[in-house]
Amino acid sequence: MAPSLAELYRAAMIPHRFGYALYEPVAFISLRPGMLGYLDEYRRWHSILDLADAEAITAAGYTPIGRLQRCDPDPRRWGPRVSSNTNEANVELGGAINAQSLGLPVGIAGAVRYSTNADFGAVLMCDDDVISEGYDFRNPFLDWLKENSKKLLADYPDLKRHGVCATTWTYSASDIHINAWTNSNTNLTVGFVVDAEPVARGHSEMSWVRSRSSSGWMAWTGQKRVVFFTGVKIKYGTFHVREKAESSWRGAKDAFLVTGLDGGESCEAIAEFFGDDWEEIKEDEEEQDD
Repeated sequence: MAPSLAELYRAAMIPHRFGYALYEPVAFISLRPGMLGYLDEYRRWHSILDLADAEAITAAGYTPIGRLQRCDPDPRRWGPRVSSNTNEANVELGGAINAQSLGLPVGIAGAVRYSTNADFGAVLMCDDDVISEGYDFRNPFLDWLKENSKKLLADYPDLKRHGVCATTWTYSASDIHINAWTNSNTNLTVGFVVDAEPVARGHSEMSWVRSRSSSGWMAWTGQKRVVFFTGVKIKYGTFHVREKAESSWRGAKDAFLVTGLDGGESCEAIAEFFGDDWEEIKEDEEEQDD
């Protein structure tokens, strides 16, 4: 089965190292740091519980989570974020090639054209601040997931197939535009404008505009949504009737067993730091501990 656009987009955005890239940005209220949920086979996010809400955890019958340390939100401005294998070329303005011919507003300072020779390309543009925020430590989430996996599997059987993820960090914005294509003949043009007022204060700020002649843009505006996220995930393995004592089971380093399920079943589970950038961070931490 051919990969979906969501899968292609996620894989192509890995080099940015911001985490799991969402082809369809999710409302921040459903995927804010601390939210528990899962991604289904269509890469759609389903929220379950807010782990930052102690009362909600208790009301749902789960054990309390350890101390969580939230960092202050950190806003920043992004230029276009492009997928791997996407080429960027400056457009020389002059003569017949001007803003109007490119479908851009008059007064742009320059223009850039994006294209690819591969079978997939994508461009992400956020026209307002991108907010980076989350929790400094992941272990409280990991410990909670291990302790509560039995009840989670009983309450949400879909987790046996999809696993479960506690969100620990997000990048979000409220004015998001994504263009993705699978035709190597496609190209997109965007222009940029330098804000003159900040120049007088000793620095410049740049804003970007999309060409009216470039089709295929999808937009999410008016609501804060997540474009990248990371977290702690538990994947569950083959379910079977328990035959060996847990102490004799030999799994991977971050593996554990969930026992006492319906019918005397148990399952193998493995923890991973979800979002592509955590593995490198984790390896660095382990090297420092050695």
